[in-house]
Amino acid sequence: MKALVFDDEKSILKAMKKLLEKENVEVKLYDSAKKALNIIKEESPDIVFLDISFKDSNGLEVLKQISKLEEKPYVVMISGYDEYNYLIEAMKFGAYDYIPKPFDVAKIKEIINDIKKSINKKSENVNAKSEIVGKSPAMTQVFKLVGRAAITDEPVLITGESGTGKEVIANLIHKFSNRSKNQFVAINCAAIPEDLIESELFGYEKGAFTGANTKKEGKFLLADKGSIFLDEISELPYNAQGKLLRVLQEKDVSPIGSNKTYKVDIKVIAATNKDLKKLVEEGKFREDLYYRLSVFEIYIPPLRERKEDIPELINLFTKQALKAYNLKDGGFTKEAINMLTNYSFPGNVRQLKNIVNRMISLYRERPITPELLPAEIKGNIEKDKWLKFLKEEINDLFILNKSENVYNNIVNKVEKLLIEEALNLTNNNISKASKLLGIHRNTIHKKIKELGIDKK
Repeated sequence: MKALVFDDEKSILKAMKKLLEKENVEVKLYDSAKKALNIIKEESPDIVFLDISFKDSNGLEVLKQISKLEEKPYVVMISGYDEYNYLIEAMKFGAYDYIPKPFDVAKIKEIINDIKKSINKKSENVNAKSEIVGKSPAMTQVFKLVGRAAITDEPVLITGESGTGKEVIANLIHKFSNRSKNQFVAINCAAIPEDLIESELFGYEKGAFTGANTKKEGKFLLADKGSIFLDEISELPYNAQGKLLRVLQEKDVSPIGSNKTYKVDIKVIAATNKDLKKLVEEGKFREDLYYRLSVFEIYIPPLRERKEDIPELINLFTKQALKAYNLKDGGFTKEAINMLTNYSFPGNVRQLKNIVNRMISLYRERPITPELLPAEIKGNIEKDKWLKFLKEEINDLFILNKSENVYNNIVNKVEKLLIEEALNLTNNNISKASKLLGIHRNTIHKKIKELGIDKK
């Protein structure tokens, strides 16, 4: 690994050389940053330690120029100033870190080790422009259905929990259809006020209602020859449902305030996170529209049911985030990925993507380790630790044949521990302990004798 140090203080250059060489880093020193950009281009270093203040140049201006390089090094700013505005500016322009003078040797060593990990980190071959990834059996089935849905003009209904990626799948259907060169128009039915939804979908004529000063084309006319995606279709008002049914059956649109109808050739893709059958039973969704929309149905499983896809999704979202923030490298350690994989993700893929973006924006090119993950992730793992230990104990008994009666052995241990702790917390008050445990006080008396619990 190679490092360049730019600082106009000889004592700093000398100290940095000694420190970096001890860390097995090849180092070159420069007392001016005037030609720093050309030197960096020629030397192609892994790390640049750059002072903020020079007599002949401004370190922050040099940092701006470095950040525009296609193959840019990790830049660590060094400064005798401790004002927060310098730190903010440095991080804003893409510095990996900021260290004030006098140096904290341990901090510099930590930075070097983190950068070494980033450099050595193998990058999986996933295209950052990919729409979706997933090799689990569940997603394999989804992709098969996408292929079949793409070759038909029949409506498609995409179902699944919120955040599973229904719009991504809708885009994928359009992309692989023979309509891919034409418009893909997406509309969220829940985001439009009830009194405006019909005009948004079907358009209106000039003078059709107060405020209609000009003619407006609806989304269906805009999507002609292409595809229209109706997200959260369950929120579509009942009156508009009837008009949508007509469009699906007759293939024509009648704008509000018009006696004319316009023929449309559209692939309709709808999505919902609600149970449409239940809404039909409750009289909130038209039964005829439901059956027309669900000719071809694709269910997207929640992320907790396809955990094997999580590492690949993390890799994809990391690459997208690094590109968005114009960062050279960065991402999650193997241990952090394992911790994320064990999380249940109630918000599904959307939640995972938000976490990855948040972590990359916060820690930039620094390796993201388990302790840096959000509290909800770490809390979930801590909460389930006892189950993990219990599982290990059970496996140990099975594999090593330590017991011929594993069931009773484990149940008795857990039962004894529960009762002992309940008695400890209640100062041996049987009545209070029975309430804590949710069992009858006579059962506790019986178990004390059976399990040999010492009430003292």
